[in-house]
Amino acid sequence: MPLRIQLALLTIAVAATSGCANHVTVPEDPASPTRAYLVNHGRHASLVLPAPDGQWQRYSHGEWRWYALDETGPWRAIQAILWPTRATIGRGIVSRPPEGGGPIPGIPEGYREAIPFQVSQYRVTTLRQRLDGYFDTAKTRQYQPIYALEFVPYPQDYWFLHQSNEVTADWLRALGLEVRGPTLFSDWDFQSN
Repeated sequence: MPLRIQLALLTIAVAATSGCANHVTVPEDPASPTRAYLVNHGRHASLVLPAPDGQWQRYSHGEWRWYALDETGPWRAIQAILWPTRATIGRGIVSRPPEGGGPIPGIPEGYREAIPFQVSQYRVTTLRQRLDGYFDTAKTRQYQPIYALEFVPYPQDYWFLHQSNEVTADWLRALGLEVRGPTLFSDWDFQSN
């Protein structure tokens, strides 16, 4: 059995025995606080950040062919998970904060929950500039109406041990949140510090 598959199976076994939730601790009283959201879509999550123009910007990570090109199906899923493939991040405008449930323009695929949290405006600005930098320098762009997101390549490969929930956890850490857990699944347990 190839080493990648062995690592993936070992990681699944460890995650199954250690609990699957990603435990997120939100900092208390951040400087110049602003609201942001983790939007849980079920298998993966998006991050919704306030933009300087008063709008809301959504960022999502995934596998390039699956999300940007809409090449889905069982064989594509196996390829995306078991060996490194091209990754992508998507960006789009959300017309209002994802609160109160129900459909929200800018999130056409729907979501299970939207979790609000307070973080430092400085950290939001820093992360948003970093993510927008991928779009500013991208030579390849692909708009996907299914998600209402424009996708560009992401510099690290996508696969089981570096998938969308792991990258979302990294983005949360960049916002000053503590994330513990396997980050394999989109199961988020938010707590205040």
